[in-house]
Amino acid sequence: MFKKIGAKIKKAREEKSLSQAGLGARLGLTATAINYYEKGKRKISIEDLFRLAEVLSQPIHYFLAGLDENRSDWKTTPVHNVGHIHELTNIDVIGNIHAGQPVFAEQNKIGLLPVPSHLAAKEHFALQVKGDSMIDAGINEGDLVLIRRQAHVDFDGQIVCALVNGDETTLKIFHLNSDGSVRLEAANPAYPDLLLAGIDDLQIQGVYAGVFKFPATLKIAREKK
Repeated sequence: MFKKIGAKIKKAREEKSLSQAGLGARLGLTATAINYYEKGKRKISIEDLFRLAEVLSQPIHYFLAGLDENRSDWKTTPVHNVGHIHELTNIDVIGNIHAGQPVFAEQNKIGLLPVPSHLAAKEHFALQVKGDSMIDAGINEGDLVLIRRQAHVDFDGQIVCALVNGDETTLKIFHLNSDGSVRLEAANPAYPDLLLAGIDDLQIQGVYAGVFKFPATLKIAREKK
């Protein structure tokens, strides 16, 4: 798989008339690191692939297309049996969210993700998952979760992206208790519920709309350069 990605990196680099050293300089990497990527000798993280795609002026699916066409988890959960996708629209990918910052702060954006245009008809963004608190909902570390921007919850038990107490953004299952308190539930019994006095203690920033999954070897590769 990484040899196929590497071959596409090399082709795109040569089309931009960049040397391995020149490409590395734009990414803060050595020429050796680029050489290893192109030969498939080093696993590439999804973060670095986004950066490469931006520098090489290629959509992310240019590098990922055709790696394993039979894998159903290359699709998003709202998209089933849609056949070939002809029109794509880029949405923001949000990475590490720093305390006290809005989820949409410019410094939180790590790249763009092409999605079917009908998914972008409403305002969406993708959130990169950190940790394993939602694994029982099929959401794993490294996945890109599709979030529809809205400030309200549609139903009890909905997965939401919420800013809690003004300083921490989290992805959890929303429950409104009869006494008006809020319980944010993890989809992993190893994590305790987060209890809040009321709805005013959190700000809904969006609701779960699907998940993009990448091969495990691609999403967890974070080797030191």
